[in-house]
Amino acid sequence: PQRKKEPTEETVTISKNVFIVHGRDHKPMKELKAMLQGFGLNPIVLHEQPSGSRTIVEKLEKYSGVGYAFIILTPDDVGCSLDEFKTVFEPHIALGESEVIDKNKVKIMLKNRARQNVVLEFGYFMGLLGRDRVCCLYKGDIELPSDMRGIVYIPFRESVNEVKEEIFKELKAAGYKNLYPPS
Repeated sequence: PQRKKEPTEETVTISKNVFIVHGRDHKPMKELKAMLQGFGLNPIVLHEQPSGSRTIVEKLEKYSGVGYAFIILTPDDVGCSLDEFKTVFEPHIALGESEVIDKNKVKIMLKNRARQNVVLEFGYFMGLLGRDRVCCLYKGDIELPSDMRGIVYIPFRESVNEVKEEIFKELKAAGYKNLYPPS
């Protein structure tokens, strides 16, 4: 019997569908979507896909047949650890105080954070595609998820276009060969 030839890197076709996960700031998503289309790829944005009476998780599963995923972390939420919160507010809560605490007396560091659904989908795509097929773009000074090391993080200030060359380079490294170069 003749053995089947194992696919080589050259014969494996990577889906041109690329998923974009984003938060409430739609500007970076729109910029990345246009950029990926310019490279010859097909960006998938979940809220733009038909629902067909599916839950959000079912819809995510249906449209996640992609070759790569970009996660865009934008400062849409703020937060702190429960310990930090309790240190500042628990003494007042225990006393039953309901008035606003003088902000000059309260020391708490609220950090810019991405929406929880964005972090969940970040983990979903890392598990589904592997770390080498996920790229995280993040805007400004934002808390990065602590357990998601080993993937590419690319910071930008105001526009995803600032990091266009780096995005192109990451796609090439992931095996995308016939991309249109950035203009």
